[in-house]
Amino acid sequence: MNPYKLFKTWAEIDLEAIRHNTRKIKELVGKKVGILVSVKADAYGHGAYPVSRASLEAGAEWLGVSHVKEALELRAHFPKAPILILSSGMLGHSRPIVRNDLIPVVCSEEVARDLSQEALMEGKRVKVHVMIDTGMGRIGVWHENCLPFLEKISRIKGIEFQGLCSHFAAADSADLSFTRRQLDHFIKVIREAENKDIRIPIKHISNSGALLSLKESRLDMVRPGIMLYGVYPAPHFKKIIDLKPALTLKTQVAFLKTVEAGRTISYGMTYRAAKKTRIATLPIGYGDGFSRSHSNKGEVLIGGRRAPIVGIVTMDQIMVDVGRIPGVAVGDEAVLIGEQGKERIAAAEVAGRIGTISYEVLSQLGKRISRVYVN
Repeated sequence: MNPYKLFKTWAEIDLEAIRHNTRKIKELVGKKVGILVSVKADAYGHGAYPVSRASLEAGAEWLGVSHVKEALELRAHFPKAPILILSSGMLGHSRPIVRNDLIPVVCSEEVARDLSQEALMEGKRVKVHVMIDTGMGRIGVWHENCLPFLEKISRIKGIEFQGLCSHFAAADSADLSFTRRQLDHFIKVIREAENKDIRIPIKHISNSGALLSLKESRLDMVRPGIMLYGVYPAPHFKKIIDLKPALTLKTQVAFLKTVEAGRTISYGMTYRAAKKTRIATLPIGYGDGFSRSHSNKGEVLIGGRRAPIVGIVTMDQIMVDVGRIPGVAVGDEAVLIGEQGKERIAAAEVAGRIGTISYEVLSQLGKRISRVYVN
């Protein structure tokens, strides 16, 4: 039976797994390399505050978020931790950034001067990191012509140019040629800046894939994301580091019925029973972030065995065929991600069957799914 009787569907987050993964990352990169843990999107669906706390306890030094709102929520819990806002800084955000000692990524002179004005009004210096685009094509100043921008930023009053960063586009690939090219561009920018006497205390570019595959990219700090949660960026990384999955997604059997051969299940009649069987209804659906793409695909674990998902995933419920699993009863636990008995369904398996990535599967889990923290 579900031990959390008020929770129809819940995710168990093992905080010791978060600590373990943080410690393993620290062992891998060494004491001289700082660790910024990416806890944006509510820590990839795991819960930003509990994950941040566990990771900081285990040796991480920095927290990375996507925008000001996420940063402010964490600043309330961690008054001293450095919090880097990884997305591009925007006009209108300078006041909360400066007043709460947050650290923005800057990609434009306009934003830098807005931050400067606010900092001078407050009698402060605001720390900033400049994003260089070495090939991701998302945010940042293109590496070929960024030196004049760095010179301007380093001279603006009220601004402390603390860090230079970039982001890899394909560091989880077995072919590292493009990743090496990006790193070369980044190192060239650093050398050109230093030749102009521009001091850069913290240089960082390495995400989960890069810190595992390209040791020379670790520089002053690394930014692990998906691996913090015990998910490998790609299968070939498993031999490099021992990670523990932190999240188990559970629900329970809400209803059972016998279905005769020829009966259809769910919207659109996309599934028709080939023979008499038993169908269990589980209280989770696309309204909870369990994608409709799982319709007639994949499995869940009930009684330590795999049960196929049948019919279209609805907003609040899915149906699974438990005809081959004896003794299933209403209230029995079902596992959608994680272990039960000797079976395991990993986030990567769930992602693979619907053509996406583990990042999306985890981060889209909705607020209706209660988070229960263990260890």
